[in-house]
Parts: sequence; C-alpha cells; structure tokens
Amino acid sequence: MRRTCVGWLLLALLVLPLGGCQLKDIDKRFFVVSAGFDQTDDPEKPYRVTLRLALTSSKVEAGTAHAQVETVDAASIAEAVRHLKSNVDKELEFGHCREFVFGRGMLEKQGFQDAMQWLARRRDIQGVSNIMVGDPDAASILHTKPISERYPGNALFLTFGNEGTEASDTVTEYMFDLYRREYETGLDPILPVARSSQHAYQINRVALLDKNKIRLILNPEETQVFNMTANDIRKAVMAMPSEKGRIVMAVTRLRSWITMVGGTDPKVVLHVRATGFLEQSPPRVLEADWHGLERRMGKRFSESTEQLLYKIRDQGVDPYGFGLHYLAIHRGRQKAWEHWKSIYPDIRFEVRTDVKIQGTGMVR
Repeated sequence: MRRTCVGWLLLALLVLPLGGCQLKDIDKRFFVVSAGFDQTDDPEKPYRVTLRLALTSSKVEAGTAHAQVETVDAASIAEAVRHLKSNVDKELEFGHCREFVFGRGMLEKQGFQDAMQWLARRRDIQGVSNIMVGDPDAASILHTKPISERYPGNALFLTFGNEGTEASDTVTEYMFDLYRREYETGLDPILPVARSSQHAYQINRVALLDKNKIRLILNPEETQVFNMTANDIRKAVMAMPSEKGRIVMAVTRLRSWITMVGGTDPKVVLHVRATGFLEQSPPRVLEADWHGLERRMGKRFSESTEQLLYKIRDQGVDPYGFGLHYLAIHRGRQKAWEHWKSIYPDIRFEVRTDVKIQGTGMVR
C-alpha cells in the first residue's frame, strides 16, 4: 500500500511541470497559400514580401475563392514576415504554403540565395513546394485572382501538379531540387516563369540560372524542347511543315539519355527516343513514305535541339547536368571539374533522335 502511494505521488510530481500544447484554434489562424519576394529601390529596406492569405469559406466551387493579400518592405525577409503579423488579426501559418514566387527583378540583380536561406531554415515550409519566377514581379502574380479557382492557391497547385493540366511547356521546380541545384557541382538551377494574364496565369517559359541569377529565359517553343529532352515530358508534340500541310505528331512515350564520346576533348551526345501518332497531317502521308517521314521528323527535332544546346552553352549555364555527368566518369573531382570548365565553352553537341510513328490515330 505504501509503495502504491509513493508511486502515485511521484507520478503527480512528474505531471506538474507539463503544460498545455498552446496550439491556437483553426479560426485564429491565417493560412498562407503563396508568398512572393521582390527587390525594392530602398537600400534600407531592400526586400518586399507579399503573402496571400486564405479566407475560409463553407462554399467550395469555382469563383468562390477569397484571399487577403498583404505586402510589407523590410531589411530582411525574416523581419518582413514578422512585421506582416501586425497587419492581421490571426497567427500566420505556413504549413499549407506550396507556392513561392521570386520576382524577376530580384533574380536579375540580387539573386535568390537570401530567399532560399530563409525558406530552407523554416521548419514549417515543405520541401515539395513549387518555386517560380514572377514576371515582371512576384506581387503581380499573388494579386491575380483566377475565375476558376475553387479555393485560394488551387490554380497554381493544379498547374504544376499532375492532378490538373499537363502542359509540355510548363516546367515544374520543387524547393528541394532548387536547393540541390544551387549547391551541386555541374548542375545549374531552373525556374518556370509565370505571368499574369487577365484572370489567369500564363506559365510557358523557363528561366535558366547560374548559381544565383538569371542568365537566359527560353521562349515557349524552346521550353517545350527543353522539357522533353531534360525531363522526359510526354504529352508533347513534334511538328514539321510539308508541301501539303503541317504535320503534327502527338508524343505518347519519350526517353532521353546522355553519353560522352572522346577522352580529354569529349563530345556530348543526347539520345532521344519518341513514339506517338499523327494528330494532324495531310491525307495519305504515311502511305507515301512512312519511314522517310520518321527520319525527317527526327532530323528536324535533332537540329532544333542542337541549336538550343549551343544557345544554353553560350550563356555559361548547365541545366542538363552535363558537368555532373562528366565528373561521374572521371577521377580526381577537383582536377576534372577545372578541366570541364575550361572545355565547356567549346563543347560539341550531337542529338540523335529516333522517331516511331504508330499511326494516324482514330479516323472516323
């Protein structure tokens, strides 16, 4: 009996120091669904942080998404977020924030390293969050209100995820991959570029960066080629003009890989294997020369891809990871890396495309 009383007494003493969880109720929180970072002209307050806060509603249908957008300038991103708390009456919650926008002006002048440091150190920010460039700035993207949005942030989330649209000229970049590309030797960062178009988003370009700043922005046609060859994106098209009309092949399967030919002076060979069906073509084009058409389409795609590779090389960036591939097959990492940097400005490319046309689809 005495031992039992002593046991209960010790248990009571252990419970006394324990406090409550101190969690705020859901109606006392503002859920941040997207955040934007821009650069100002004020040297004392160079950072402009914009947050889009979701306003909860019982209705979940197109056009009923309501959000509150707050903006503040500060000396650092962390201070800006702290100052923003004085503009709202609820606690800011970043656990559901999946969209982060870097202003184009900030990436061209200052870079994204300071913003990435803040994002990487916050324990409540997910590594699978989508990162993009806002053109001309991040604030304009966060102020856009798509008519089809069912709840705040839904439009951007569906754009970059497989649940919604799957566009061949939309590049998806996650925070964990951007962080890896920032520090990985031989692999440079990429970011999709978003523009506000009336009540919708236009995301059909990609920005190629060095380890910090923008060096090149590809147009929609170049972005599709990059997405196909670097990310093996299907549901794309290969188009070619002909005497009787334009020929368009819808790609259903795609695979690409890299090999290097040569020793001290290597040549990068990019292999592409694409399979699909003719979505649009003149009548009886396959009956005339099926295999010849496959060769011509492959040659045309190889030529356009080689032009893109040389354009990227001339800007001194490597989003494909050719340098990383070179380091993987050569000993002496530092020495090999120095040699790769010396030969990359003059590196030669060859693209070998194998196109297989399955047919003309369903003809009624």
